[in-house]
Amino acid sequence: MILKTDGIVIHTLKYGETSIIARIFTSKMGMQSYLARGVRTSKSAHKQLLFQPLTLVSMVAYHKDSDGLKNIKEIGFLETFQTIPYQIHKTSLAIFLAEVLSHSLKNQEANNELFDFVRDALLFLDRTKGPVTSFHLVFLLQLSRFLGFQPRNNHDKHNRYFNLQEGMYQHIAENDETCLDKALSRTFSKVAATELTDLESLSVPKDQRKALLNRTIDYYRYHLAGMPALKSHTVLEAVFAE
Repeated sequence: MILKTDGIVIHTLKYGETSIIARIFTSKMGMQSYLARGVRTSKSAHKQLLFQPLTLVSMVAYHKDSDGLKNIKEIGFLETFQTIPYQIHKTSLAIFLAEVLSHSLKNQEANNELFDFVRDALLFLDRTKGPVTSFHLVFLLQLSRFLGFQPRNNHDKHNRYFNLQEGMYQHIAENDETCLDKALSRTFSKVAATELTDLESLSVPKDQRKALLNRTIDYYRYHLAGMPALKSHTVLEAVFAE
């Protein structure tokens, strides 16, 4: 059948001399693999732009009931980013988010709320003129809600240590591997309670930002089977450290 759907490009691989295989998270079919023919030629520079990580696209594709590669019939921009490709902080964030989404959505079925969240978050990142140094932290903890392991909101004067493995705060820190210290747990709680639209009101101490990112990635690895060690966050850390 021929299906029209919106999508978010997550990852691409070279295929043959001129083609690519694109992993696209679609609004109607979830994560799918598509064969895009003839994209990697000198005459197809515009088409190549359509397959950059996190590009928002509108597409028509041939779908079969069986698994495997689908073929793209038509594809174009759903929205065109104005700042993400040109501002180093936002570009670095996009690369990092694409890596996270590649692993966390790899077998994701259609989920309109999840799709809308990711699309709207990317549009917010592109359009905001405010600070984005904590965008990825808020995004990760908001995304966890859709993936089924949102942190429990029970931080108080008795439960001051966040347990990464259990996904909740507790009154003692059993060990440094699974539990955040009091200061980091307090900041983690603030981040988890923040919406992207309230990003400007969130203050994350610079000396905590790197540790909080690494521990949030640890949190994902505890709760997503097969989640590997990420690579792009080191670039992100370097960019935001400047």
